[in-house]
Amino acid sequence: RQIVDSERFNNIVFIAILASSISIGFETYDWGENGNNFLIYLDWIFMSIFVTEILFKIYAMRFDFFRDPWCVFDFIIVGIALFPTSGVFRVFRVFRVLRAFRLVSRIPELKLVAESLFYSVRGLAAVATLLMVVIYVFAVLSTVLFQNSGTDGATYFGSLGKSLFSLFQVMTLESWSNGIVRNLIESEGWWVGLYFVVFIFMTTFTFLNMFVAIFTNTVVALEADSEEGTNSEMRRINQSITELSQQIESLRKEISESE
Repeated sequence: RQIVDSERFNNIVFIAILASSISIGFETYDWGENGNNFLIYLDWIFMSIFVTEILFKIYAMRFDFFRDPWCVFDFIIVGIALFPTSGVFRVFRVFRVLRAFRLVSRIPELKLVAESLFYSVRGLAAVATLLMVVIYVFAVLSTVLFQNSGTDGATYFGSLGKSLFSLFQVMTLESWSNGIVRNLIESEGWWVGLYFVVFIFMTTFTFLNMFVAIFTNTVVALEADSEEGTNSEMRRINQSITELSQQIESLRKEISESE
């Protein structure tokens, strides 16, 4: 267990993960027969390191290994990479790039962000659902209002599907003014600009900021819980040290009295 928890062991694995991620990127180029074979041998070396790491951890941690979600995550990623790269399993070769995600489990800051994203799913899903409702309502309105507004109206809002996609484009602020709205203003009037400005305020400036707020609050909450846990552990250690010092002092008094 000391070997698995040692800083040197974890640093070696971290370097191997980083180098493996880079080598997988190099494999997307054609380096000739010798270069490609070298990358294949290098990949097997990295896989040997990762499998050895997993076996060491399972031996050291026993069943605790499968209770740790990050250990299970590493186990799945390494297991996927062990699939054969020929025949029907050839498609699994591309999943080797998932090994880069193991960097998340090695960097505390990335672990905090990943855990925050996981715990934010419920709140983010609620906001996303409300956002889709707003977009759907505006899509229906836009289809009714603009589908007969010349060529641009038929192109961008000729059907409900086109309206949904066009409104998503407007929400991302990608060519919404010059590409869509100005042409509709020329054919329908100035109120079209006000219509889309209201839509942008309700989606881009409101809901998307709500996504950021929920995620940020989760990060802060998890970080506070982590600090509170660390402080509690330190208090327990200090209390144990104080009790031990008192016991040592009482033993000294007993020894001096007996003499």
